[in-house]
Parts: sequence; C-alpha cells; structure tokens
Amino acid sequence: MEKDVSTLFKNCNIALDSGNATLAHSILEQVYSLLLNYPSKNILWAYYNINLASVFNNMGRFTECRDCCLNADKIIPIKGKEDLKAKIESTLASTYLNIGDFPLASEHAIKAIKLYNNVNKKENVALELIVYGDILIRTGEWEQSIKNYSEALSIAKKIKNKRLESQALMALGFVFRGHRFLYLAIDHYREAERMCKQLNFNQGLVMALYERANTYLSLKMPEKTSVLVEQIESLTPSDSPMRSFLLKLQYCIHNQNKNAPEAMSCANSLLEFFQKSDDKRGEAESLEMIGSAYYNQLEMDKARYFGEKALRIAEEIGDTILQSTCKQLIYDIDYIITNNIDLNELRRNEGYDR
Repeated sequence: MEKDVSTLFKNCNIALDSGNATLAHSILEQVYSLLLNYPSKNILWAYYNINLASVFNNMGRFTECRDCCLNADKIIPIKGKEDLKAKIESTLASTYLNIGDFPLASEHAIKAIKLYNNVNKKENVALELIVYGDILIRTGEWEQSIKNYSEALSIAKKIKNKRLESQALMALGFVFRGHRFLYLAIDHYREAERMCKQLNFNQGLVMALYERANTYLSLKMPEKTSVLVEQIESLTPSDSPMRSFLLKLQYCIHNQNKNAPEAMSCANSLLEFFQKSDDKRGEAESLEMIGSAYYNQLEMDKARYFGEKALRIAEEIGDTILQSTCKQLIYDIDYIITNNIDLNELRRNEGYDR
C-alpha cells in the first residue's frame, strides 16, 4: 500500500507541475482514503499534509495551506526528516508571501534555506533564494533581492538545471522591469520561455508569457499583449487560479483602450477571487485597480475611496511597491481636483493616461 501512496504522491506533483491543481487535489483524495488505514501519527500523514498544502497554495487557498503545514509539523519527529521540515518552512514562506505577511515569510524562508543547505539540496536552496528575493523586493530591499536571484541563477547553471535557471531569469527580469530596463526584461522572459518550452513546463511558460505581456503593456503595445493573452488562455485550465493573470492583463488592456466598464468588471472579479483566497496583496492590487478604473471614469470620490482602502492594506502588509502605486493614484486624484483640471482635455492634449 505504501508503494501505491508513493506513486500517487508523484502523480500529484506531476499534476502541479503542469498547473492542474484540481487534478492534484483529486489524486490526494485517493491518498486520503488509503491513509485511513494508518495511525494518525504515521509519517505518511505528514507527507499527505505537505502535499495538500502545496495544492492549496497553487489554488490560492492560503489559510488552508498554512493549516496543512502546521498539521504536518505536529507529526514529524524532533530529530530527522530535515528535508520534510525544510519543505514545510518553504511552503509557509510562500504562503505568508502570498497573503502579505512579509516578516513571517522572511522568517520561514531563512529557516528553509538553512535546512536545505544542511541536507545539501542545492536545487531547493536556489528555489528558496528566489522566494526570499521576492519577499525582499516587496519590502523595498532591491539590492539584496538581486543578490539572491543571482546566486540562484549561479546554482542553477552549476547543477545544469534549466527549469531552475528559467525561474531565476524571470525573477531578474522583474527587477529589470522595475528599473525600467524593459527590453532587457523582455530578453530574460523570452529566454525563460524558450527553456520552459523545451522542458514542457507549462506553468513556468505561463508565468514567463505573463511577465512579457506585462512588459509590453508598459511599452504601450496592446496588440503584442493580446497575442500573448491568447497563448496564456490556451495553456491555462478554466478552473486554475492562474486565470487571475488573464484578468489582470485584460484589465490593463481595457484600461489602455479606455474601456472603463470592462476594466472595472475585471478588477471586481479579481477582488472577489483574492478575497476568497485570503490574499491581502492581491486584494490591495484589485482595490487599486478599481480606484484607477473610477479615476478613468472621472469619478474621483470613488477613486480616492478605493485608492485609500488599497493603501491601508498595502501599508498593513508592508508592501512598498503597492504603497507607491496607491500613493501615485491618490496624488493624481488630488492634482486633478486641486487644479480643477478637465481630465479629458488633458488626455487629448498630452496623451495622459494612468
């Protein structure tokens, strides 16, 4: 029976790698029925919980993910099982990153890196360096995050792991985009796409396509963005949380095309999705999008209300990137109101747009 359980765990991980969290969840339901024959403290229950945590993390169900990690931790013996302890710390780091609790995310990422180094799992160390870099970026520590991404890329090349290399390239691409080196960012995303295609790693490919599409939006290239949106849609199951990427891109396209009602609809759908997931960062992003949509509809009071609400959450979770975005929206609103500016006239004369 243990062999059957082990096979199901492997199949679960394969499903997650392909971005199919629903299939992974159904596989773990089979595992659960088999494990009912084992005592509650059997180590297999710990593996079950940590696998279920990974599934919930991919589905955007972060509170349930955290609870599964804690359940697994209760089963693991005090000595031994360093790899499993590291996996729990790693999953908790990603979970707290997703819900916007950056101090806890940092704490668990550091523990995971230490544990993975202890068992000499270089690939896992590199993956955790990327997660830690993502956390550092959100708290404004760009230089330290670049060091982590670069170290992860170096490890990936040394161990000749193309999938890991693609993830490090995407992380560095995000840094370049943040510093307005947009074409350099695109080069990194293209290289990551090439690697993911070679590996048939659809989840990574979707992420790389999404980041390149975002960069095209920054360059005001909606036609190129739309082509990538179609590719992402063809690669993403309809029930996948990765569909949120499509909503974000569609929102931005509608915003650039000044289709305010359509943009508002996308932003509200995103807000509903992130609130159900208990994803504070996503919630703040969605509220800022709603505020921007109202701004473009010249409804400044509503725009300010949602901008300030988004800013409060961004400050609560310590996300400096989001704080900057929200503050810019509020500044733009104040500027328009204080100077009694006709926004439509301004846009006609200067091509002004959010």
